[in-house]
Amino acid sequence: MVVEKLMNTLDKLLQLHENLYQVALQKTDYLKQNNVEELKELLKKEQMFAQAIKQIETERIQLSAEFLNREQDLTLSACIEKAEGKHKEKLEQVASDFSKTMDKLKAANQLNRELTHQALQFVSISLDMLMPQENITNYQRPDASNAPSDKLRRSLFDSQA
Repeated sequence: MVVEKLMNTLDKLLQLHENLYQVALQKTDYLKQNNVEELKELLKKEQMFAQAIKQIETERIQLSAEFLNREQDLTLSACIEKAEGKHKEKLEQVASDFSKTMDKLKAANQLNRELTHQALQFVSISLDMLMPQENITNYQRPDASNAPSDKLRRSLFDSQA
């Protein structure tokens, strides 16, 4: 009975990760289109999925501990080793699906990271073009930038006296 609950929990977890992958694909499109408002809404949705994954993962850990009768090494691989028959096959299939989904999710997130970095570089370059720094090409005395004007500057020896 515990193994069936565990498999249901793993199915939920896999579905949430697949949904997160779909969100990552949408994020890629919005980044390409520079659609900031939709991107903000999508980030809220992404946070919702991340929170749900965290909750289901906690449930998976509890069920894995109950199934394996231990508190350590509560991995899917350990569950596969202990399972038998059709349950073992189902867990192996879930593990394979998880691996594929996680690889796709990592690739999509890497692409989104690169697109975000490029967008930030573009903004930085645009700002530099709008507000260029003044480069002084003439020679100046090193202390001229913070020295008071000549009229205010007096030497210690007043020769006009």
